[in-house]
Order: sequence, then C-alpha cells, then structure tokens
Amino acid sequence: MASVREDLVKYGMKIAHAGLVAGAGGNISAREGDIVWMKPSGFAMDDMTPEDLCGMDLATGKQVKGKSKPTSEVNMHLGIYRVRPDVKAVFHTHSAWASGVITSGVELRAMFAEFVNDLGRTGTVPYVTPTTQRLADAMADKAKTCDTIFMVNHGVLAVGLNMTQAYYRVVVVEDAAKSLVAACVVGKPRFFTQKEIDEILSLDAVKHRTKMMENAK
Repeated sequence: MASVREDLVKYGMKIAHAGLVAGAGGNISAREGDIVWMKPSGFAMDDMTPEDLCGMDLATGKQVKGKSKPTSEVNMHLGIYRVRPDVKAVFHTHSAWASGVITSGVELRAMFAEFVNDLGRTGTVPYVTPTTQRLADAMADKAKTCDTIFMVNHGVLAVGLNMTQAYYRVVVVEDAAKSLVAACVVGKPRFFTQKEIDEILSLDAVKHRTKMMENAK
C-alpha cells in the first residue's frame, strides 16, 4: 500500500505533467495525522522523492521530518489545515490560463457541469504578497468557506478530503479558464444561472460522483 508521501510525490508529477506549474513553482501538501508533508523549497514537482518531503508538526509548525527546507508557503498550508480539520490535501498551482483569467478581473464562473460538480465552493482572494503571514491568514480565512480559491496575481489553491479531489479541482479550474478564453475569443460566454447550478447539484449522477470523489484515495 502506497504511503502518504509516495502518493504526494505521484500527484506532484501529475501536476507538473499537466502543465499546472513551471520550474519550481507551486506547492502541495498532505496531512497524515498530526504531520503535514510538504513539497520542499526549490524543488520542481516532478523532481521530488518521498525522502525529499518535509514533515511539519501541525500544532507547532516545527519541522520534525526531512532534511530539506519546506516550501516558503508553509504557513499558508498549515493555516488552512488548522481551520479545516476535514481537509487532507492542499494543492497550490500557478497554472497559466487560470492565473491569467483570475488576474484579468474577469470572474471565473461556471459554464460547464464539471465546474459545478468538482470545485465545491469557490472564492477569490485579492493580491497579497506571497509567502507572508498576511497571505497565510487571508487564505486560511477564505478556506473556512471555500474549497477552491482563485488568487489574484498568484494562482489557484484547492483543498480536498483526499489528494484526488484536490488534484481534480486544480485541473478543472485550468480547463474552465481555457474554455472561458475560447468563448470570449469567438463570442460571448454564457454562464449557468443559479437555478441551473442547483438543478445540476440535485442530479443523482452528480451526488454519486461527489461521493466517489470524497471516498477516493
């Protein structure tokens, strides 16, 4: 059976191969009991090994496992886990299409069912200087009520009950951004109404999909 660290490395590779980060950008983490495993600073997502990951004590924020230095957004990850005990994974990407749309001032809204099915509650955080405690506090506060967060001039952050759910969320956001740009190029986007969103969420197929996602590894 794969360990949490092995799974986190696997998802780091998936994120890199999906083009959701460039170079050493972005950071991911997963919680295992009282330990939060994080991407080390300066490592590309697809260059990590389980031994490279940094184990941080959730309560104290001190590093208790690993020799590498943790991501510079360590406080952002820890802050989110502290306010969301249900969360087991936090994935932060710098995906080009989503980051561009979010920063343009155009609101990223639901045009297709996947946006409604997979992203959970969405919200936007205005620009805050990266790696600062102010950003960590702002993201933790937003994560109390949101599962997928759009970060102006920065990127995307998604939480999940498991790594699969967090990964699907960052992938779907990027796909939604591409679709929005395409719609704007050839015409005018049509977004779902709240009534249409509610109808999608009420479908048995969507409820089953959500249950399967919540029970994934």
